[in-house]
Amino acid sequence: MRVIASIPRACGLLLVLAALPVHAAITLHARVLAAPGIAAHDVRVVLAPEMAQPGVFALHLSAAAVAVPALGWKQVGMDVTGTLQRRGDGRWHMQAPLRLRAAPGRALRDAQIDVTLDPLSDTAVIVIDQGATRIDAALPMDAPLHVQLQLTALPLSWLGGALGAAMPGASVRNGSASGTIALDADAGSLRVSGRLGVEGLAAFAQGGSVAAQGFGLRGDFNLQHDAHATRLDFDGALRGGELLAGSFYAQLPARDAPLDVNLTRDAAGTLRISRFDYQDGNAVALGASMALGAKGELDSLVVRRANIDLARAIPRYASTWLQSHGLPGFQGMGQAQVTLDWQRGVLNALQLQLHHVDMADTSGRFAIAGLNGALDWRSGTTLAPTTLGWRAASIYRVPLGTVQMHLRDAQGLLTLVAPAQIPLLGGNMLVQHLSFAPAGTQRTRLSTGLAFTGVSLGELSGALGWPAFRGTLGGAIPDLRWQDGRAVLQGGLSMQVFGGYVAVTRMSLAHLFGVAPELGADLSLHGIELAPLTSVFDFGEITGKLDGNVQGLRLVAWHPVAFKAELHTAGGGRISQRAVKNLTSVGGGGGLAGGIQGAVLSLFSTFGYKHIGLSCTLANDVCTMGGIKPAHGGGYSIVEGDGLPYIHIIGHQTRVDWSTLLSRLQAATTGQGPVIR
Repeated sequence: MRVIASIPRACGLLLVLAALPVHAAITLHARVLAAPGIAAHDVRVVLAPEMAQPGVFALHLSAAAVAVPALGWKQVGMDVTGTLQRRGDGRWHMQAPLRLRAAPGRALRDAQIDVTLDPLSDTAVIVIDQGATRIDAALPMDAPLHVQLQLTALPLSWLGGALGAAMPGASVRNGSASGTIALDADAGSLRVSGRLGVEGLAAFAQGGSVAAQGFGLRGDFNLQHDAHATRLDFDGALRGGELLAGSFYAQLPARDAPLDVNLTRDAAGTLRISRFDYQDGNAVALGASMALGAKGELDSLVVRRANIDLARAIPRYASTWLQSHGLPGFQGMGQAQVTLDWQRGVLNALQLQLHHVDMADTSGRFAIAGLNGALDWRSGTTLAPTTLGWRAASIYRVPLGTVQMHLRDAQGLLTLVAPAQIPLLGGNMLVQHLSFAPAGTQRTRLSTGLAFTGVSLGELSGALGWPAFRGTLGGAIPDLRWQDGRAVLQGGLSMQVFGGYVAVTRMSLAHLFGVAPELGADLSLHGIELAPLTSVFDFGEITGKLDGNVQGLRLVAWHPVAFKAELHTAGGGRISQRAVKNLTSVGGGGGLAGGIQGAVLSLFSTFGYKHIGLSCTLANDVCTMGGIKPAHGGGYSIVEGDGLPYIHIIGHQTRVDWSTLLSRLQAATTGQGPVIR
């Protein structure tokens, strides 16, 4: 068995043998045939003259395994059986079925090949047909992987091996390509360039986190791949299809969208896109560069320009990303221009211009109308002030009036030049100070102070769907900070309400506009007038003043999940018979002390009391109840009377399901409490 070291020599030897006057079959066997970038193992050639047709030979060529690393071919089997004929001009011509085994994408399993060899010019012209697919190739015989190709409807799955070699983990499932390309490959590199059109591309990478479906493109490209890196230049256009990259999803337009890209992927898997220019009509015009780590994480992003029409761009490019961040119903319109520089988790520069922007969450969590103005910020630099304001806005359907805020960049910190007053429900919210650190390296990124005056409790109640409170609200939040992804109240919030005040401390808020906002706080109540409070809830009249505290309050999606509450009166007062009934219901039923009969009790509309107290510790959907003090004979005292007739309300249930307690409170405030007889 003899090894022929090169494919060109083998071809030359084959043609020499065919030119000799032979009268019997010739068999050649080579363990390995090789050329730069290609190797064929266990090659067998049988050449037999057709006695009835001088100059015509029956040819059978087979290879157990053909390896072309640049195309991802490793163990591809090949069989060719046809005729070889020498023409009068000295050229050789072959026609034969071509069958490959185990080629990527099941390429050329049942094809026809037409080969013309010209020994004088040392060139080969090859035409391969399979169904709608046609490949026209011209190449020098001494360098079979330096090829000029004309492709027609080439299945992209046939190139899956080449894509996998250039980008490990990438796979092509569907699509076709047509165009003219030049291929130059050797043992360690691949260079492909030309003009190509692709239709119906379906591909994925990184375990499916990056994918394309029904994707089309056309344009000029230059691809280079070696052991160190893969480099691609593309200048053309995208057309139609869907793209997915992590939480980013895009539905591309059905018309051409120009794209100019230059990217490099190194051996470690780092992807650097030095140029990314994209134009989608009036929806988006983007010029950017970026770098991604081997796991797809964003290392850097520089946006030189981004002109965005929100009404067109959001449904096409941002809806899935917004949904994954808790904003499934986000809508917007207007124009935005953005430039930014972001490097390794740190924002270095940001410029933002907004024109007639309206934004809203369809679930009513927030809305803003007539947003106009600009932000201009650069790390470590002092820039001229800018103005940003809106015509109207709302947070959880609480309306905010018109405002203009003047912002100044001072050494990388955006600050409010002067306090800004925002109309709020018949009163005002004064933004006393505001500072924002866009760089995001500090633990605290935003700090502000707010003061509220003359806010109508009636209008606030209507906006939030509360019972109709009366009066006005005033208070202050001296320092509210955004820390570690949460809004945290530094110091306290003091609100004047119902003749007393409520102090809020240790307040924090996370995911304000998310699916399940989380609120934590401690509350302290002092001197709350009970008469107006109980009248609002239709609980039954109680006079006097209320003190108390709520510690460890935690709301998720605005529903209580934990707290420790204790409420009590400061001194005595009067309590109506209806309020007596409702307090009895909340405590799980009660007894009347000392032989006072229901018949006598029913003669009085109100009663004097000395103390009222009730407590609840909520944990794991169970409320542990308590009152002023333990009652003789069991239970706990909720109301201790004062004078005659004397009343004493006792609660007997110490552990109540939270849902049960809520239903009792609802019944108590809708006139459905139990009747004491």
